[in-house]
Amino acid sequence: MQLREIFLRAGYPPTTLKDPPAVVLNLGLAPERVQADLLVTDGKRPLLVADYAPGAVRSRTRGLVAYARLAFPEGPPPLVLQTNGRDFVLVETEKAREIAYGGPEVIPSYEALLSRSSPAPVDSRRRKIEEKILFIHSTGG
Repeated sequence: MQLREIFLRAGYPPTTLKDPPAVVLNLGLAPERVQADLLVTDGKRPLLVADYAPGAVRSRTRGLVAYARLAFPEGPPPLVLQTNGRDFVLVETEKAREIAYGGPEVIPSYEALLSRSSPAPVDSRRRKIEEKILFIHSTGG
């Protein structure tokens, strides 16, 4: 499953599709490195983080929201997209609220992403909570 290809077919400029940064969690016995599959950017700010994983997509969205909030402390992307290759779920990063579910048609246009404002940076108290959420989702507990 190549998310990059799906976004290119959806009309995204190739230069906007990047590898997202890794988040290293130090909550277990050994550091846990977590990284999503794709970042959409306008060159200045993150616009969307997408991830592929087999199985139920809705059960993975909260972990992806936590990843987006931690990977971009200066301002998370407005949206995250989780897919298993067949089902796609689009979630607002700020409120962790699902806004679309279906097939690849739920991927917003690049122009629509540009018009979305970035959520506020995550404060240090919230950051600790997000680290625990991401750790649980990435390690299974």
